[in-house]
Amino acid sequence: MGIIKHCSIRGVDILIDVDSEDEDRSVRNYEMWRIGHYADNEPDTLDWIDTNIRPGDTVYDIGANIGQYALYAAKRLGGEVRVLAFEPEALNFAKLNRNIVLNGLTETVVAYPIAISDRTAVDTFYTKTFAAGASLHALGRPVTQGEVAFEPRNHQGTVSITLDDMLDRFGLPVPGHLKVDVDGHEAEIVNGARNLLGRPELKSVLIEVFMHGDAATRIRAAFEDAGFRLCGGANADIAPGTVRNLVFTRPQPRPRPPGR
Repeated sequence: MGIIKHCSIRGVDILIDVDSEDEDRSVRNYEMWRIGHYADNEPDTLDWIDTNIRPGDTVYDIGANIGQYALYAAKRLGGEVRVLAFEPEALNFAKLNRNIVLNGLTETVVAYPIAISDRTAVDTFYTKTFAAGASLHALGRPVTQGEVAFEPRNHQGTVSITLDDMLDRFGLPVPGHLKVDVDGHEAEIVNGARNLLGRPELKSVLIEVFMHGDAATRIRAAFEDAGFRLCGGANADIAPGTVRNLVFTRPQPRPRPPGR
């Protein structure tokens, strides 16, 4: 067990296990950085959770890391939500599970040590920085967002699976909401979810996209072809080299007035 840190995020109390509070190590203390920027690093992710997720919903957190947003969603809804958290990197997966237990969420959040992709296979996961809380890792080849190659610190075996196979072959519950944060592997995940995108149960998606090449254009087209709308529309900033959380929502039918 490491050091237990208490975080209060928009009035939600969350416990996070960290290996050390030391900021002077040769390896950056990613866990402490995440805690220090919990509320301000991705406020749009917190906004998306606050705005879209309701009691009884099922949420997939793809690229859960050590679990900050899975924990926030679960605790904000008082445990009245089902969260499936996917994190293939070994150190992050261990901390994700530790944080689930710390917060008493074992009946609400289930962690899976697998990678979501456009193929279902045994594969290799390449770790860019071997430290809990780190990111920018890669599946299949040591190339992170922006097609930037790196020298991996660890070669880890994993299983990759498409979202469509997750539902159709293995019977996992259909999500009402998806959060995707995978540092350059977003288009592959979308390609492996064509059937899911067409299912009316899926109401909203937050997907972090590194603007490189035509990735954002292809991702947007896939969602719009499936009936989703990009929040912000033409005003969404997709300048090359930037990272943006794109939020897609499926317009819901208006309830009929009584007596009609």
